[in-house]
Amino acid sequence: MNNGAIKREVLRRLWWVKEARHERQRFGFIAEKAFGRRARPALRTPNVLIVSMDSVGAAHLSCYGYCRPTSPNIDRLAEKGIVFENVRTQANWTKPALASLLTSLYPSVHRTDSQGETGDSVDDLARQKANVLDARFRTAAQDFHDAGYATAGISDGGYTHSFFGFARGFDYYENAGGGLKSCTYRLLRWILTRPDAPFFAWIHAWDAHFPYMDRPPYNRMFVSRRSDFVLNSTTRHEINKGKRKIDAAEIEFQKGLFDGAINYVDKQIGALVHELGGLGLLANTLLVITADHGEAFMEHNLVEHTECLYDEVLRVPLIFIGPELKGGKRIQAQARSIDVIPTLLDLCGLSSKSEIQGVSLAPAIHGESTNSLLAASETERGGGQVAICDGRFKLIVRKSDRRIELYDLECDPRETVNLSTARPELRGIVEAQLASWERQTKACAQRYWQEAMEQSVELDAEVVGRLTDLGYLE
Repeated sequence: MNNGAIKREVLRRLWWVKEARHERQRFGFIAEKAFGRRARPALRTPNVLIVSMDSVGAAHLSCYGYCRPTSPNIDRLAEKGIVFENVRTQANWTKPALASLLTSLYPSVHRTDSQGETGDSVDDLARQKANVLDARFRTAAQDFHDAGYATAGISDGGYTHSFFGFARGFDYYENAGGGLKSCTYRLLRWILTRPDAPFFAWIHAWDAHFPYMDRPPYNRMFVSRRSDFVLNSTTRHEINKGKRKIDAAEIEFQKGLFDGAINYVDKQIGALVHELGGLGLLANTLLVITADHGEAFMEHNLVEHTECLYDEVLRVPLIFIGPELKGGKRIQAQARSIDVIPTLLDLCGLSSKSEIQGVSLAPAIHGESTNSLLAASETERGGGQVAICDGRFKLIVRKSDRRIELYDLECDPRETVNLSTARPELRGIVEAQLASWERQTKACAQRYWQEAMEQSVELDAEVVGRLTDLGYLE
């Protein structure tokens, strides 16, 4: 059997033999035949693996209290790990959110939110230009690479395509396509052929992104009544601009498809963890489960995620599982996506070589701190918006018309009662927090951008195709 045939057999045995546990248990032997490498003994320095799920907000995971059993495998990981209950992402769409995750900087510093490739008008010709992550910004991969780690990034394309600068610092980066199943296979293949060094790896896949997966059995798991309605780039804009009505049955159908897609993602994560265990790597791997943002289903008369900074979009899961982490712990203090990389570096005895805005969550993990961190989120979409939250009180400012919303998340977690007029003294306090954050972030941005401004570049044809598949472009 030639190498190509062997690899196809590995793929078939790994993923297409449903519920074949005994086949998965044979993976070590099959992989050794296919790639000529054995699973290695645990290294003293921990491996690091980040799995970021596109669009999967904390509110739709059963380990975060969701009413549907969408995430049994992630639930089991949560029982063994450290669960941060209140984590807010720094942007409401993928490119700036993940740029913040990997650089530990806010969008207004790294400026990948200054997009031209999409916007309020899907017909805007300016979308043919795009802002990428500039080379002046170090990624987590660079920090781990410089510390002697082998580094790999497996993306599902789209806004995580290497075109946008996300491959920087990775020894191996692939715009895989094919979803989390394909990304996972490619990661395992890389692990079996990597150098003799600890690894830092990141996977991001779009399986739960709109238009939502509509294939069996996942389109039947949480759908009691089907609808002909399809959420795509056109219908989302019509709904969000008030040009199209969506009824309760259509909302429930879309939500059911979305929850089924999450269950699919969960199953792939379970398979990945199982294979890492079979290779003897779990005992020495720091695993992080998180997301770039969540998804809206008319909680505030909006669908999808790009139009708002409400918590159905901003609140994301964050779970750490790994060696020397005492599992079964849930932390209520507010954290942020920009804190993920500083935490991983700290847990590995490393530190960032560049100026960052996130901090290590290790003190919270070890029970040494219970303080919430001030979290900001921002977007240029919807006329420009910024949100600031101290863990209880949250302010949202729309820059185009200075519309202000203020919520007490302890008493009103669904953000239904705007207190901005009724509580002017409280609004003043939170506005002062926002002003302070803006000053600090502007100063940080000026230090990074004192030499030159960013340039927009032409969109690559492959990127245009993938963004069209994801419903961003027509």
